[in-house]
Amino acid sequence: MAFCSNCGTQYQDGTRFCPRCGAAAQPMAPPVYAPPPQQAPYGGYAPPPQAPYPNYAPPPQPMPYNNMMQAQQRYGSKSKSTAIILAFFFGYWSWLYTFKRDRAKFFICLLLSILVSALYVTSGMYYISYFVWPVFWLWPFINSIMRGSQWYAQY
Repeated sequence: MAFCSNCGTQYQDGTRFCPRCGAAAQPMAPPVYAPPPQQAPYGGYAPPPQAPYPNYAPPPQPMPYNNMMQAQQRYGSKSKSTAIILAFFFGYWSWLYTFKRDRAKFFICLLLSILVSALYVTSGMYYISYFVWPVFWLWPFINSIMRGSQWYAQY
């Protein structure tokens, strides 16, 4: 099979004229592709050609352990000054700020305050509340002050 050099139509070998455009049948030479010339970089010297390394893969990178730990500490850490301010204004309710570690203290105070409130309302033991409520306020306040800043940073 040959191709017309004028229109590119394929025709049978031995045909004298192209059946489509009527041009004289001349076999079309296959195209020859030349490699593009390499340009020399600035300075006039071209680097020598290098063959790529077979099956090259970059070395595995270690996990950024320190960055992950710093991110966890940054989001999980608590502030000592915030804990002191919360304890001053909210008493044992400030332990919700550090609930993971102060869960037991919070529930002890909560149950005792419910018990004292029930005694206060039902039996008229008003004097109990004068001693118990300051404890519910002072215990978390002193606890927040006595803890070091490192305790809150490692929370």
